[in-house]
Amino acid sequence: MQYHLISKDLKARIPILRQQGYNVKKICHLLGIKKSLVYRSLSHFRRHGVPYNPHAHHSGRRRVLLPEDLKLIVALLKRRHCIYLDELQAKIYNIRGISLSQPSLMRTLHQLQYSHKHVSSRALERNDLMRSAFMNRIADEVPNPDMLIFTDEAARNRRASARTKGWSLVGRRCMQRRHFIRGQRYSILPILTLDGIIAYDIIPGSVNSERFVQFLRELVVRLFLHLLGLRCV
Repeated sequence: MQYHLISKDLKARIPILRQQGYNVKKICHLLGIKKSLVYRSLSHFRRHGVPYNPHAHHSGRRRVLLPEDLKLIVALLKRRHCIYLDELQAKIYNIRGISLSQPSLMRTLHQLQYSHKHVSSRALERNDLMRSAFMNRIADEVPNPDMLIFTDEAARNRRASARTKGWSLVGRRCMQRRHFIRGQRYSILPILTLDGIIAYDIIPGSVNSERFVQFLRELVVRLFLHLLGLRCV
């Protein structure tokens, strides 16, 4: 759960709203807090005269990072998703003057619900305005999504199904006997619609432009003429 500090000013509004006749549910809705906090603050107010426990103290070491520091970390991660830990350490030290170790930084990132994962890339040259115009043009030309068909090329050889990651004991290599020679290459040309793959062709070797046009004429055009009940000349 992300670290979230409730200010004393916000807690001070709880007994005031309660004295004005608001119920607990309404107070939670107005302040955006949970019922447990409301009940706990009212209990402290009846006992100590303030909506918090003035005698409470936190055990253990004092927190190194304040809420402002956590906001800085989140802002840095949003600006640079691929920042290294040492770069993040340097940024925190230069801006806030806090020397933070990498294990502490990793625990903080874990508390902030961040994890290290593979990067999903998007083209920087992508133009959202042109994409929207293209989608509008497709919507005008293709009123029914069932009219859309797609085709792509896939290839397979003896090494295509080899997996790049595996499990092994600590200190031992993950060894697997596999083919080092690719062998015969086969190209696969599927026809995709909203119903899935409706037709395909398997071709030995690679596919050039002439073979692809032949595939469109002999299979794709004939298939859809057959679906429309027309004869192919």
